[in-house]
Parts: sequence; C-alpha cells; structure tokens
Amino acid sequence: MVGVLIGMKLAVLRNTATGGKKAWAALGATAGLTLAVATIVLSFLDFAHPRMLMDLLAVTFALWALGWAAGPAFTGEAPIGGHHFQRQPIPRRTLTLGLLASAMVAVTTLVTLLAFTALVVFAARLSPWAVAVAIPAAILLLLLVVLASRVVSLLFATLASSRLGGVVTASVTAAMVALASFSWVVFIAVYILLEHGFPARVSTVLRALPSSWGLLSVEAASRGDWWGAAGPLAGLAVLAVALFGVWSRLLGTQPITRAVVRGSSAEWAAPRGWAARGDLGLFYLRELRTWWRDPLRTQNITLPVVFALLTALFPVTLDYTGFFPFAGAGAAVMGAATCANLYGQDGTALWMTLTVPGKEKADVRARQLAWLTVFGPMTLAMTVAGVVVHGEAAMLPWALAANLAALGAGAGLLVWIAVVGLVPGPDPHRSKHSPLDHGDVTGQSLLMFLLTSVAILPALGVALAGHLLGQAALTWASVPVAIVVGAAAYLGFGRLAAGRLAETGPELLQLMRTGKRPNAAAGTVRPPTAFETMGAGSRLRMWGSMAVGIIALFPQGLVPLGIKLDGSPDKVWFLALYLPEAWQWPTIAVMILIGLAGFGGMFAVYRAETRRVRAD
Repeated sequence: MVGVLIGMKLAVLRNTATGGKKAWAALGATAGLTLAVATIVLSFLDFAHPRMLMDLLAVTFALWALGWAAGPAFTGEAPIGGHHFQRQPIPRRTLTLGLLASAMVAVTTLVTLLAFTALVVFAARLSPWAVAVAIPAAILLLLLVVLASRVVSLLFATLASSRLGGVVTASVTAAMVALASFSWVVFIAVYILLEHGFPARVSTVLRALPSSWGLLSVEAASRGDWWGAAGPLAGLAVLAVALFGVWSRLLGTQPITRAVVRGSSAEWAAPRGWAARGDLGLFYLRELRTWWRDPLRTQNITLPVVFALLTALFPVTLDYTGFFPFAGAGAAVMGAATCANLYGQDGTALWMTLTVPGKEKADVRARQLAWLTVFGPMTLAMTVAGVVVHGEAAMLPWALAANLAALGAGAGLLVWIAVVGLVPGPDPHRSKHSPLDHGDVTGQSLLMFLLTSVAILPALGVALAGHLLGQAALTWASVPVAIVVGAAAYLGFGRLAAGRLAETGPELLQLMRTGKRPNAAAGTVRPPTAFETMGAGSRLRMWGSMAVGIIALFPQGLVPLGIKLDGSPDKVWFLALYLPEAWQWPTIAVMILIGLAGFGGMFAVYRAETRRVRAD
C-alpha cells in the first residue's frame, strides 16, 4: 500500500508539472535549502549570553513548524489525499499510514529534516549522550510538523470554499508577502537581540512550544537528567500519535462539499432605478453580487487590506508611523494586482456575455465600477485614518493624490491586463481557493503592481515640487493631477479592454475551456508566448531580477529619498539612513540604479525568451 501511494503521488506530480509550477518548486527548494543550511550554521555559533543559542534555535524551529502549519492555506491540498479513496474498501489506519509515507517522500520533507539536524549539531556541542537523544527528537519533530500540516490541510478544506476560508487564505498570503517584502527587518531584530538577549517571558513561552521540546530534552540529557530528557520526547511522541488519530478520523468523514453562498432576500429582489434601465446597471449589479458571494473575490478584498496594514505596522516597531497615510494607496495598488486575472477568475462564465453581441463594453465598464465601489470608499477611509493616526495633516495631499491615482489607474489597467494576459483557471464551482491551485498569474500581478505604481508618480512629482518650493497650493494641485491621470487610465484602458474583448472574446473563451489559444484566422493553435515556454531557470532569473528591482528601487531607494527630503530624523530600517551623512545620498542613488538594473534584467530575460520563441 505504501509503495502504491508513493508511486501515485510521483505520477501525479510528474503529469501535472507545468513551467510555472516547476519554477515555483525550484525557487521554493532553493530558498528552503538556504534556510536549512542557515539553521545548521546557527547551531555552530557562540554568543555572549549563555542561553542565547537555545532561544534562537527555539525561534527557528517554531518558524519551521509555523511554515508547515500555514502552508496548506497557500499551497492547497496534497497531490494524493484521502478523498481520492472514499469509495475504496481500505481501512482508515492503513490509508493514513500510506498517506503519511507518501508525504515523507517530498523535497520539503528532506529540506526540513536537514534543518532539524541542527538539533544534533547543538547536542554534539554538549555531550555524546545528548546526541543519542537528539536523533530521535529530530525525527519526532519532523513527524510532528508533517502530521500537523496534514491535519491543518483537512481542517482548512472545510473552510476553503466559504468566504471565511477566503479571508484565512488571503490573510496568510498577505502575511507571507509582507514578511518577504520586509525581510531585512529580521537583521535589525537579530542585532537588538544579540545585544540584549531575549526577555525572560519570551524565552519561557518559546521553550513551552512543542517545537522546542527536542531542545529541552537535549539540554536535560547533557545534564544527566534522564527523566527530564524522556519527558519532552514522550510528549512529542504522544502529540504525534494524537495528530495521527485525528488525521485518521478526518479521513473517514464524508467528502467535503462546496459551501453555497446565498445572498440576502434584498439581493434577490428585482433591480430598480438606474440598474434596471440599461446593460451597464445590470452588469454592475451582477458584479457586486459576485464580489459579495465568491470566496475568491473575498481573497481579492482581504489580501490588499491585510498587506497594506502589515506594511504600515512593521515600521511601528521602530516608532515610525510615516507609512500610515499611504496604507490606502498601498491597498489600492495591491487590490489592482490581485485582480489582474479578473476574467480568468470567472472561468467559462464569459459565454453569457458573448452570447449577446455588443455587450462587451458594458461588461468591462461594470467590472471597473464594481471594483471602484469595493475598493474606493475602503481605501479612502484607510488614507484619512492613516493621516489622523500619523498626526501630520501636511501628508494628506500626498496620501490622497497617491490613493486617487492608484484607484483610477488600477480600475483601468486591471481590465486591460485581464483581457490581454488572461490565465485560464478552474471554474468557480471547481475552485479550491488557494493561490497555487489556480493558474500562475505572478507575471500579470507584478506587472499590474508596477504599472499602477508608475501611474502614481506624476501626482507625487507635483506634490514634491510644491514641497521643495514651499508652495502649499502646488502641493494640493497633486490631487487634481491624480484625478486626471486616473480618469485617463480608467477611460483609455477600459476602451482598449472592451475592444479587445469584442475582437477576441471567442478565443478567450476557448482558452478558458481548453487552456490553448486558437488562431481564429488560420484555424490553428497560436504559437506559445514567451511566458508559456520559459523554463524554470529563466523564470527564476526574471522574477529574481524583478524582486531585486522592487526592493532596491522602492523601499531602499525612493522611500529613504522621501524621508531625506522631508527632513525627518527617523532612520527606520533603510540602509542609506544608517550611513554617515556624506554617504547617504550616494547610497540612495546606487539603490535606485540597482533597482532600475533589476527591472532592466527582467525585461532582458523576457526579450531573449521572446526572440528564441520567434526563432523556433
């Protein structure tokens, strides 16, 4: 049974691996291997505080366990699960053992086992007897995180098709993106901890976590306290057995059906007013109901808000609230990025629009208006609240201009990119509502994020000119500039999207049904694009260059530039502001150049792949 399930899992992975999935897998394996090696290196270090190493290892193991527990909300269900064997006469425990064995055959498991060998290294520095305890402790800890991941995966499946599940998934994803965006904060935190050590209460809480029980057992063994060593090991074993029993019990439940999200009685009432008098109103009402009912749209709403709030809250740890006024603008930009595949999220429902010729423009405009209805009031309220919390009224024109420009540009660009760069995904009734269970829209989302951010720059440039010249009226002129730029993007890109939808609507529907783009004129399949043929290495170079460009240009280049121009003494965590005064401006300039070079590298990889496709 174990061999059969392992073979099935490998076959599923082999036959479902696409270019995008391979790139993500390679990126994840590289990052995981780097973190595992860093964990082992950590166990070799010496610190001034005698218990610092154990506390740092406790934090590290807790983060590894948290990654396993939170992973299912982002990556979706495992390739082989209990629901695939609902009609097979297989005993629960036999099936659970087989699935556990198949779960152990994975790159993530091997990488985590490598990281947990840091426990053995730590024990070797204490005594030989501690090593004898560390080996089973590391194995039990690995077994514990794998079992916890599978149990959480099944529990999450009960929520995944509901709006609450959408909120959970989006919150986890937003936290991961925010942490990745501000990962350099970790270095500052580590520096502070190395200077002062962990507070006693924090250390006690960390050691009470199950992920730290192996450390407690190893420490007790090094002192010759065998009862103290056996207790945490027994606790790990009991907890693993309990999770195995829970997993086995959950495998025996009935298949989880999709939650039906029904609207209120008011939603079912016949439309009245302007919504009943034209196509635009009817399409707009349909879109609003979709935003309210679809769990995937709930993710689109939750992720930008959580990301913007976390982004604004991170600097608070260093007593800096300068990001609060721009939380609304950040939510608007991220809201546009999450909706870059708006048509692809609806699946083959596009046929309902195409069967009534001439309604494409009304459909596009309705999607734009509905997006503005959802994100407009919410982000503007976040902007006003952020200015109030920050306590500096002079930031209001800056924040308001950025927010309005992001709303207008986002509403225009998202429908255009959704039509031009549509990525097919499962129909809503088959959707699993975890990011990696859908098509790979990384490129579209990053492009949307970049273009919307660029659309903000003209208004901020006017505000900067007013600030430098000391003209308050010119600073406030950035608001009408933002409105003009946003309106132009809204109208212009909306018109382009409507025209493209009318021209290629049947081809887009065929793409969503089959995953292939037909060439309507020749009746043959269109040659693949560079994104579709790009290998894992090229994808890694392209998205890696994009990541370098975003981090260097925005957080380490333009943001410290704004702080310098504002005259604020806050250093936050920006590299340039920690250097001597003579080196600050050159460092900012270098960071901006590195950011531009990163974006240049991204486009260079794409152009090279495009030439190769055309040559073939």
